[in-house]
Amino acid sequence: MRLNATLALLLCFSLNHTYGQDAAKPGTREDVVVGGRTLKLPAPAGFERVDGLDLGKDRLVNDLLPASNRYLARFDPPKESTAHEGRSFNAQVLRSIESMEIGDRTFADMKQQTKAELDKAQDTIRQELAKASGKAEKALQDAVGADAALSVSDVAVLGYFDESPSSLGFTMALNVAAKSGDQNVKGKVVAASMIVPVNGRLIYLYANTDLKSEADRKWAEQSVTAWRDMVLAANPRVEGPAARSSIFKGVGRAAIVGAIIGGVGALVAVFAVLLRKKAK
Repeated sequence: MRLNATLALLLCFSLNHTYGQDAAKPGTREDVVVGGRTLKLPAPAGFERVDGLDLGKDRLVNDLLPASNRYLARFDPPKESTAHEGRSFNAQVLRSIESMEIGDRTFADMKQQTKAELDKAQDTIRQELAKASGKAEKALQDAVGADAALSVSDVAVLGYFDESPSSLGFTMALNVAAKSGDQNVKGKVVAASMIVPVNGRLIYLYANTDLKSEADRKWAEQSVTAWRDMVLAANPRVEGPAARSSIFKGVGRAAIVGAIIGGVGALVAVFAVLLRKKAK
């Protein structure tokens, strides 16, 4: 059984009791608002949008995400499907820059800066991960009881898999361990992340899965790339201003740190999206 599904089984009873039943069925909603602008965000192939259907579940998942980021949408496979068990997608935005006009030209100008900031930002990333891990464990304890524990370790950026002119894709992995009562589960999870300007707004796309073999990493990278293509095709292309202006000073660092921290938060929270799947 995949790690995410196992975690879901481990914790589902507690959250069923805490939050009740789903309020509605998933739909085909595509509109999201970023910095006052409406973007189209089609669902990845074989998945459906699940945020906004259960307020209790949304509350827990949002609590597991660092305050610097916010979810635009989350996607799971249909409940009746087992083809993608333990896998999910989500889209996020960095709050501090979500209203900035960042188009294809803007991001092409700042992409190398963004990559270069990865090494420089290691201390910031470690500090933010420590905060995120502590916040995540408290949110889990509040949801399922004081005996619940959650730990995150060995966070690693595995490398870049996409460097097209107007997007940057990289893969990250980490170990996750969870405990509830006398049950213990641990394993490795991976997220393929895509930083991409969409209709003049910079957003983050993630494909998440358990990491059992190289095939899982390839699935995540190929799937988020295909999703990026769908999203870009559904939205107008915007050039945006040149990134050499002082307005964009520091945006490269903010972008890469936000993408990594958001990816960790999403990987920690990915099991929470599936908490009740096995109970139904």
